[in-house]
Amino acid sequence: MAASTLRFNTNVVTGSLNGVSNASVTGNSNFMGTSFLKIDHLSAYLIVTAATSSVVVKPYWQVSNDNSTFKTVQNDPNCILQLGIATGAENVTEVLPAPECVKGYKYARCMLAVSGATGLTADLYSIGYSYRQQYC
Repeated sequence: MAASTLRFNTNVVTGSLNGVSNASVTGNSNFMGTSFLKIDHLSAYLIVTAATSSVVVKPYWQVSNDNSTFKTVQNDPNCILQLGIATGAENVTEVLPAPECVKGYKYARCMLAVSGATGLTADLYSIGYSYRQQYC
């Protein structure tokens, strides 16, 4: 059995959603490996403060093989729609597990899709990651 180390809330990106209306923000990408899986049990550690009453924030996973062109992973087929984790005047901390399919790509990251109007500097986000780092 390969050795592993627990990594908690690493590779963090923080910022303001002010001016990100009907657009998205992304976390840093995580190198999943090429010859063997370097990261297992990946999850995004999300902290979102939605201070503007009309903002809705929805998390998605994205994958890439070149760390430049990312594709959004579709929702679980059993889930009709992606649920918003934060809506107006709400402060939430969530853990979003990565779907199994991210293991088939070299890079994975979390994206927050923002809809509705933003406008307050108090609309904040933090995207970090937790995982087991594998060693051969």
